[in-house]
Amino acid sequence: MAKTDTKEKIQSVLDDQAIATDLLIAAKAGVRNYAVAITETATPEVRKILKKQLDQAIDAHEKIAQYMIDNEMYHAYDVKKQIKEDIKKADKALEFAK
Repeated sequence: MAKTDTKEKIQSVLDDQAIATDLLIAAKAGVRNYAVAITETATPEVRKILKKQLDQAIDAHEKIAQYMIDNEMYHAYDVKKQIKEDIKKADKALEFAK
């Protein structure tokens, strides 16, 4: 495999993981925001709608996290492995930048 092909593959993996990570962070923020909105709402009808949206946001977060776990982008149950992978990916990104 040529050096250019390797760099392109590394970049593709980093891009996929960056996109998935951003999506996971946004989904988590959505869950948090709906939860706060529910506590700030006095109207039962609005609270009901927000609870439904909160459930959907939780489901979306779960699907994104599971996708990342299945594709070895996120090691939610093994912090040491996650840290090791994060360092390895950071090293690859630095190598790619050379």
